[in-house]
Amino acid sequence: MSQYENRQYGQISPRPSFTPNATLRFVVQGNVMTSSLVPPTLLIDGFKAPTRMAGAVDIPVEAGRHRLDVFAQWMRRYGQAATEVDVAPGQVVEVYYAPPLHQFTTGEIGLTPQRRKGAWVLWVIFGVPAVIVVGLVALVLATV
Repeated sequence: MSQYENRQYGQISPRPSFTPNATLRFVVQGNVMTSSLVPPTLLIDGFKAPTRMAGAVDIPVEAGRHRLDVFAQWMRRYGQAATEVDVAPGQVVEVYYAPPLHQFTTGEIGLTPQRRKGAWVLWVIFGVPAVIVVGLVALVLATV
């Protein structure tokens, strides 16, 4: 067992030393107004990497295959998504993450811009009360 295989016991392993020769551009889709209050957590090969609430961040990596796991954490973990990407030496690979619009579904990740899940829930949350209010106003105006 190497010094990095102790993650299963809840211990923090030091990040192995590496020489970055490629770049992974992690793009969180949306903007600050449509994203959650916390930035997503990105794990590259099990190690935490920097992210933003919205927009792109360039992460130096070694060339090769990398596993990306992304999720958001508020009261519970949500927006989970995972993929594997191959990065060639000197290459910049853009990976797009679309966090969900609410915390009861998963996210989407891929090499092209992704669709954000959960829009129908927002339509229900805001649409039903709006229909009720419009109906009540119409009822009041009809009785006057």
